[in-house]
Amino acid sequence: MASEGTTAVRLTYFDMRGRAEAIRLLLHATQTDFDDRRVVDKDDWEGLKPTLPFERLPVYEDSGRLLCECHAILRYLGRGGPPVARDDLHRAELDAVADALAELREDLWRFNWRENYYEHLETYARDVLLPRLRQLEAWLARTSESDEWFGVAFSHVDCLAYCYLDEIDAFFPVVLARFPRLAELHARVASLPGISDYLASAARPPVFGMGIAGPKVDPRVTLAPDRPFANPWTPPLDLAPFERNQRRLTEIEG
Repeated sequence: MASEGTTAVRLTYFDMRGRAEAIRLLLHATQTDFDDRRVVDKDDWEGLKPTLPFERLPVYEDSGRLLCECHAILRYLGRGGPPVARDDLHRAELDAVADALAELREDLWRFNWRENYYEHLETYARDVLLPRLRQLEAWLARTSESDEWFGVAFSHVDCLAYCYLDEIDAFFPVVLARFPRLAELHARVASLPGISDYLASAARPPVFGMGIAGPKVDPRVTLAPDRPFANPWTPPLDLAPFERNQRRLTEIEG
């Protein structure tokens, strides 16, 4: 990753994973030199927001051209890589699973905005996550001869899948463990050159996003004591209390 201002390629988002993380993974996987700009100041955000096409992030810039909306950015970047579909029908199937993954992530995020959501982890896992992961694993086997990727090679769709599965692994590890093909896909993406270095670095935000109880902190990471969560909506936050309050589901019946 380049220092800001040294390359024509820039990704702008907040200092959290959220809607930009799959894009970051793809850029690192393709060894793209880019500025990973994080908006952490209220005044900066208020000045930037009116200039954006839909007043939201992320945005991707390349040689002065700007592209918005995370899934449009991913599809654009994905077209620049090796072929990942056998034919037009298979390409449409990849689009279908990308749309499904986007909806699954949105539902998981909405769950974390419910009042006292942490009291309903097992119910959500049993009634929502388990059947949806069964469907996703079946689709992986349906669309890929090798079960290695959703396409014939690694693609932006696998980055989306990783982000969804990684959040499940963080908060519902017992659920992901029931689906070996999906767990293997999660591990396979994490091991790719470029991605593995990023995941192990301090550059990766420890915060998934903002929930009803504040920052949603990855309970698997060791927090740096001198790195508060800077964001445009609150004063800088010490993440340790939020990390200690994260709920994880490690057992489930049924």
